[in-house]
Amino acid sequence: MNKLKNILGLAAGLVLAIGPYTFLHVCGANMKMGSEMGDMGSMAGGPPCHGIPTASLVTGIVLILISIISLITETKYEAKNSGFESILDLVRIILGVIAVGIPTFIIGVCQSAHMHCHMVTRPALILIGVIVGLTGILSLGLKLVSNGSEEDSLQEKAASEA
Repeated sequence: MNKLKNILGLAAGLVLAIGPYTFLHVCGANMKMGSEMGDMGSMAGGPPCHGIPTASLVTGIVLILISIISLITETKYEAKNSGFESILDLVRIILGVIAVGIPTFIIGVCQSAHMHCHMVTRPALILIGVIVGLTGILSLGLKLVSNGSEEDSLQEKAASEA
């Protein structure tokens, strides 16, 4: 599960970091300002979606770093680092929430349903965030269940020896 989680984290981090600059691009810099844009409102500072690439880049880089650290610690320290891995899983969950929040409640996208940021970028970032968050939750849950079963077997072994 750890290798799959980390490979998925690396892939999601790359898409988060590179996507908004390439195929998940936001509205262009040469957008018309004013009433021609319909329901987008005042755009004196540009559309709200222009902050998505930077926020997504930072989130993606952190996710890539978390995945690389997790891969390194997994191969070097085996099961000794379960507490550290749990912290990395919590960070992964937080990054998933941030990835979902970037186009929804942190930065937002254009109001017009026909804009690329609304039709493509927003759903893609939400999907990536949900996948990242669920991987962290699933990994953390599996650790808690396996730690509980290990404690039960140790208690049964201690009881049988007494």
